[in-house]
Amino acid sequence: MADFYQHARVPTLHHLAHADSSAREAEMQEWAGSKPVALLLPALYAECERPALPRILEEVSEAGHVREVVLSMNGMNAAGHERALHICRQHLRGKKTHVLWNDGPQLSAVYQRMETAGMAGAHAGKGSNIWMGIAYLHARGFDGIIVSHDTDILNYSRDLLWRLCYPLLHPRMGYRFAKGYYSRVSDRLYGRVTRLLIFPLILACRDVLGSRPLLEQLESFRYPLSGEFAADTAALAQFNLPGGWGLEVSMLCEVFRHLPGEVQCQVDLGFHFEHRHRHLTHDQVGVNEPGLITAAADVARCLIWQVLREVDSHHAPCFMARIVERYRPRATEWLQRYEHVALLNGLNHDLDEEAAAVAAFGRALDQLLHQTGAGGLRVPAMRETPARTLAAIPGLAEDIVASTATL
Repeated sequence: MADFYQHARVPTLHHLAHADSSAREAEMQEWAGSKPVALLLPALYAECERPALPRILEEVSEAGHVREVVLSMNGMNAAGHERALHICRQHLRGKKTHVLWNDGPQLSAVYQRMETAGMAGAHAGKGSNIWMGIAYLHARGFDGIIVSHDTDILNYSRDLLWRLCYPLLHPRMGYRFAKGYYSRVSDRLYGRVTRLLIFPLILACRDVLGSRPLLEQLESFRYPLSGEFAADTAALAQFNLPGGWGLEVSMLCEVFRHLPGEVQCQVDLGFHFEHRHRHLTHDQVGVNEPGLITAAADVARCLIWQVLREVDSHHAPCFMARIVERYRPRATEWLQRYEHVALLNGLNHDLDEEAAAVAAFGRALDQLLHQTGAGGLRVPAMRETPARTLAAIPGLAEDIVASTATL
């Protein structure tokens, strides 16, 4: 049963009934005539070899309110680039498409120009792909809505698209940013980084720093690490975003700093989207899944950095140490809460695996604290805003546009 609970800070648009998707898409196609929609998809080339991305593109090809698609990719060579173009032609069926090859020769030269100008240069990661997609649309003068979601959703439906876009396109709503959330549950609970790292870490920050508006804002989002959002280009072009895994948390912080609360919302996208998951025994957590722990450490780094930006820099190292110390007791509370959720619902639940994940996250935080040292906490490839970057480097906008393959 869906709920209708509203958080005091961020309006929540719930999924309470099965709306007529065709009617919703028809409405949005009319509204998108004056406020165009671009779909920005960040992806590794590896997604071209998996079933989710082609299915997503097939669905998107039928979304009349989406004017164009920007596929911002990395992890490919020249042959992979040609393969990506072929997949877009095959599955998007003539919908206007732009492919950004983030680690290709032309965009590598763009990143080199940025580095020469004293800005963050090339950095492989989802954040870089999203940043470059926004920069490309801004460079073209695109003035509309940018909607984005992950490319590994196995049971994708374009209902996700209209639900994200609707609050920004509807003439009586007036939102400028929508964050998607959804259940990460099937026969078990997923979303460990959100459940067992981010939620307890936000509470640990509050324990140490007291109640602060930014922490209240982060606490209000049901799924802060979801990759699904929609926003107007004018807002996104003013956001500083990291090149790596801390993208989602940083975006929520930028939304807090740049947009009034009444133009932000979160949208329930449905019951469950099936992403790729790894089933692990407790002795594998943190050992045979270094990618997850590395990503979790990067997200935690971004979260703590964003929160400590608002305190006296002289006290930041002490605050960080106390936050890391408070994480473990808070995470233990969350372990018990989610165990009880699983028990009530008869879900598969490996408490040893959950506890091992918390232990691994705690070690990652300890290592982050140790590495920070006297130099202070730093976020790799924290990028200047697309708007300021393009304004600061003559000809960069034209270079980005020229480097893009358009179908």
